[in-house]
Amino acid sequence: MVRKSKKLDKKVIVFTTHKAGSMVLHRVLRDICEKNNVAYYSPNQSGAHKMPFDRIFNGEDFIAARNGYFGPLRFFVPSAALASANIIVHLRDPRDVLTSMFFSYCFMHPGEIEANTGYRKEVAEAGIDKFVLDMSDENFSRYTGDYGTGSPYSRYIGNVQDRYITYLREIIGKPNAVVISYEEMVLDFRSWLRKFLAVFELPDTDETYRFVESRHAETVKPAGEDIWSHKRKVTPGDYKEKLKPETISELNVRFSEVLDALGYSSPQHATNQIPSVK
Repeated sequence: MVRKSKKLDKKVIVFTTHKAGSMVLHRVLRDICEKNNVAYYSPNQSGAHKMPFDRIFNGEDFIAARNGYFGPLRFFVPSAALASANIIVHLRDPRDVLTSMFFSYCFMHPGEIEANTGYRKEVAEAGIDKFVLDMSDENFSRYTGDYGTGSPYSRYIGNVQDRYITYLREIIGKPNAVVISYEEMVLDFRSWLRKFLAVFELPDTDETYRFVESRHAETVKPAGEDIWSHKRKVTPGDYKEKLKPETISELNVRFSEVLDALGYSSPQHATNQIPSVK
């Protein structure tokens, strides 16, 4: 017998970006919905519970028409529900996002051609500095293929810089939106999970916390790196080791508004502490 999902007083929508632990978000959201018998709609779901972006960007308000939890959405998705839903925006330092994208594009993500062959090999040989500057250049068209670096809906959502700016403009600062960080997720998962769960206003948050914590707390930790076994270094500030100083300086200029607003330009963040949103 299929259980009927609970009717909710409040939707919860979770926004993030590529390369910010979005698959961890997916598994945590799935566990929350399983524990609390709530319908879950996601790009990572299948069938009727999969987010249909082709229809959404052609005018369908998929979120407003349904009852449940939604995410992780890796770019801004418009909906009338944003005015009343509880919203989480889970973000990572964009300089680390771009750095991680390079390794996914060239080596790690499965795709239409083998890793480190064809155009993926060409990008690898051109180097990470060219890649991160291209991916944050408003005049640059996205690279061929999609290995966590973009989306078939890029004309609606823009490049990496556009996505952060859109979050600042459309969501961050609203009274119904909470910003939490990828850095806290990997440095102190239990603290991150408490903040994440508080947004859902569950009848027994502690019980759900124990359920989710038992499944994920020991798996979300900083680790070493092996790009050929799909293992990436997740410690905050990895861009400092991978990028040239002049590349970092240019990214600091391009993302200055974002870095200031999200706490990534603070002295605390320079020592790998958890950023705080202004």
